[in-house]
Parts: sequence; structure tokens; C-alpha cells
Amino acid sequence: MRQEPKKHIYPNGLTLLVDEAPQLRSVSIAAWVKTGSRNEDLSSAGLCHFLEHMLFKGSKRKGPLEIAKAVDRVGGDFNAFTSREHTCFHFFLPAKELQLGSTLLKEILFRPMFEKKEIERERQVILQEIAMSKESPEEEAFDRFLEKYFGKHPLGRQILGTEKTVSAFTRARLFHFFYQHYCPENMVISVSGAIRFDKVRREFAALGEGLWPNRKKSDPTKAQWGVDPPQTIESGFWWIPSDTEQSHVVMGLPAPIENSNERMASIVLQQYLGGGMSSVLFNEIREKKGWAYTVYANALHFLDTSLFMIYAGVKLDRIQDTIAIIHRELKKVSREGIPLADLKRIQESFLCTFDLSLETSESRVMAVSQAELFFKKQISYKDYKTLVLGVQSSHIQALVQKWMSTVDFSVLVLSEKIDSKKAQKDMQKLAQRITHSEIQFLKS
Repeated sequence: MRQEPKKHIYPNGLTLLVDEAPQLRSVSIAAWVKTGSRNEDLSSAGLCHFLEHMLFKGSKRKGPLEIAKAVDRVGGDFNAFTSREHTCFHFFLPAKELQLGSTLLKEILFRPMFEKKEIERERQVILQEIAMSKESPEEEAFDRFLEKYFGKHPLGRQILGTEKTVSAFTRARLFHFFYQHYCPENMVISVSGAIRFDKVRREFAALGEGLWPNRKKSDPTKAQWGVDPPQTIESGFWWIPSDTEQSHVVMGLPAPIENSNERMASIVLQQYLGGGMSSVLFNEIREKKGWAYTVYANALHFLDTSLFMIYAGVKLDRIQDTIAIIHRELKKVSREGIPLADLKRIQESFLCTFDLSLETSESRVMAVSQAELFFKKQISYKDYKTLVLGVQSSHIQALVQKWMSTVDFSVLVLSEKIDSKKAQKDMQKLAQRITHSEIQFLKS
């Protein structure tokens, strides 16, 4: 059983979380910046992701190869990722190498070089990454859906940025954004594994005792890019012409989440509808009909808004039927809830997954971090069990009823054009019934 992680806030505002797991032989360190793509203005789209690439490209004391060799020497691993609301840098090391992790973290946060030659190398790498994303129809469908759904709000922009913005970033601009957002009061460092709290607190004291180089203490009253919640949500039925083999269908609706109970109910619904091979939509659309190889649901929870999405990859002549089945199953849940046997199965699965997550320091450090970032408190196994088992079929029914009575569906299809006039007419009828709007044809 996991003990409650210990928390310490240093004088400069840096938050430290320590999850002691003496039964393990590893340590995982995750440094979270409370800044993601939603904190970028239009001309800065992709800047967070660019910085993520650059921070492991060397400091004044250690070059990029030296950093890589130091981690490889001990059989460890380091990586990073950027989301719409956070940037994370994480190390996985033998427990005895805690100091190595803290030293490297201090190097990349205190003394990054952002050398011009490295910037140009990574610029080309990221431009290739953007090009690759366009070659994945499923990924493009999701990106375009969020772009239409969130309108001009930063949550709708691609995390990678665009060719135009990435090509324009300068060394000075990288440093300006870095010093503005990579500051102690805007970061959480989580450590999990075979370590002791007092030792970790001392080890990271150099990061927590004073202002970091070239930083000014931020003004919490000053508005920053992207912090405001989306004011309007765009509903509609959008069609992107494409010569892809499959048609890619994304359906979504606003998922207002007022409390943690509703949040958990939406996660159970996600699992029930499209959370794996035993889910309803997988069984109906793939197993029974053979229409799709991939179909799943995803509940996206941001700090101030939520979105429930369903994806399916099908042939052009099965788009209408697939959307109809998805809509039918949601209407059924709004009338009846979900079967008790399915609810119990999903609840047991969640609790078993929680138990399994205690087996590695990597999964533990992510759980500890996300509890702090999203809930502002740690959740014990007892609390989690109470939350999971507290979900009833009637709760899910009420939640879906509220969604479907107060908001319209949004649908995006990335597919070849419909040739038949009858099929076009039928599709327009479906769009009106599901989204209360005409189909809008977008540029590919």
C-alpha cells in the first residue's frame, strides 16, 4: 500500500513531492512546468514544445552527449513531453543515482545554452515532426477537431506549432519564454522510489533556496496567455476532403464536470463505451459489424473545461451507420444508465490498475504529480476506492442526460467526398439531427 507522499515548499516557491517506496530499486524524478501550449500566443505556437527539445541540448557545463552518456552509464533513461497545460522532464535511474538526477536537472534549468547550431538542428527535427503528423490521418483528424471545437482559444492549437511559427523562433525568443515560465513558483518536482524524504529535500535544496538565474518572481495577479477558459465552444459537422483509405470520424460534446464524482463518472463512461476490447462500441462496431479496426472513447479533462470524444476509422459507406450507433448507445445510457455487471467489471479493473501502478517508480511519480497538478491534493488508495465504488449507474445516466439536453454534438469527418446525391442528402439529414447544423466542408 502506498503511503501518503510528503510535500515541501521551498522558500522560492518550488514545490517538492516525495513518494517513499523502499521496496523498489529505482528512483523516478519528474519536473513539471505549469505551462503548455495554451500559454502561448498565436505567434508563439509550438514554443513550449521547442523548449522541451532544447533543454537536453546542453548547458554551460555539460554538452548534450555528456548528459546522454551520464544517464546511459547507469542504465537509466530520460525523456520529456509537452501537453496543452504542462511540460514535463523526467528521469528514471537506479535509486543510488538520485544525485545524478538532481545535478542534471539543475544544469538544464539553471544554465541552458540554446546554442544557435543546436536550435537550427532541432528546428529541422520539429519541422519533420510536424510533417509526420500530417501523414497520420487519425492524428490530423483529432487536431482539426480540436481546432474547430475550441475556435480561437489556444487549447485548439496544435502542440507542435506550425511550420511558420517554428521557422521564426529565435534564440532570444526561446530565452525570453524560458525565463518567464521556467521559474520555481511555476514548477513541481516529484520524486518516487527507494529514497527518503529528508535526503531528497536536502538534495534539491539548491533548486529551492533562492531565485533562479535571470528570473524575476512572477506576479500572480498578472494575466498570462491562455489562462482564461474558453468562452464559447463551436458545435457543428465538419468534413475535410481527403484521399485516405479510411474515413476518420471524431465525435465530441462538452462534458461539464462540476466535481470529482462527475469526473470519475465520465471516466467510467469512457471505459464502458470505448475503453478496450470489452467496450460496447468496440463490440458493436468492430466485433459484430466488422466496420472498423479502431474505435475508442476518450475523456479529455483540462483545468477548466472538459471534452468527451469518440473516434472510429471506417469505410466511407459506413460513416452514417457508425455515427448512428454511437448516438444510439449514448441515448441508451441517458435512458437506462449502464448495466450493473459492466459497472462492477470496470470498477474492479480500475482498482486493479491502481494496484499495478505501485509496481514501478515511473507510474508512481506520474500519479503523485497529476494528483497535485489537477486536484491540488493527494489521493490515497482508500480515497480512490471510495471514489470509484461510489459511482452508480444512475450517476452516469444523469450525467449523460445533462450533456445531451444542454449541448449539441460536434462531428468531424476526414474522408473522401461523397459522390451519390442520395448519400449526400442522407448525410445532411444526419448532421441536422445530431448537431443541428449543416455540413461545413473545410480545406484539406
